[in-house]
Amino acid sequence: MFFTLEYLGLGERTSILDGGLPAWRGGGNPVTSVLTEPKAGHFTPRPKTGIVVDAVWVNANLNKPGVMILDARASKFYTGAEAGSMPRAGHIPKAKNIPFSSVVEDSSNKFKSAAALRELFNAAGVKPGDSLATYCHIGQQASVLYFAARYLGYEAHLYDGSFEDWSHRPELPVEKSVGAAPLVKP
Repeated sequence: MFFTLEYLGLGERTSILDGGLPAWRGGGNPVTSVLTEPKAGHFTPRPKTGIVVDAVWVNANLNKPGVMILDARASKFYTGAEAGSMPRAGHIPKAKNIPFSSVVEDSSNKFKSAAALRELFNAAGVKPGDSLATYCHIGQQASVLYFAARYLGYEAHLYDGSFEDWSHRPELPVEKSVGAAPLVKP
């Protein structure tokens, strides 16, 4: 949802409830079952089209200094050990793997601290000032990594077509690294 609102121009007015409703309740905050009638309003979208990238953009930037492609999928999909529902197993060449599940704490589902997130990104080879493009299977998990990147101050993009799009294009290369240890532990 954050990515959608950011795309529509509302990113600076959008917040994420870190840890979700369980964290809200755990903090002793009130909840209600009373429904209120929403008020009509007016919204003029101001799309930030540059944050969504496609296969052409990703392919053109694979070897560009200062641009990192980040795969948010579980390592078994990144390495190519499993294809899932994709026609080809593996990852986009030169992409680094930061599983989306690794940016949150297991016990609370809250985002890790900025220092811990920065450590994950550093371990993947991301440098200060890099521009990042995140992808996953279809773009959903990549939006979590996109948010983490933005939170850390990176210029971030999301390859919305993700590996679903890439792996269906036989002219685009796919790499496997079966047997290799993931850069970041999920």
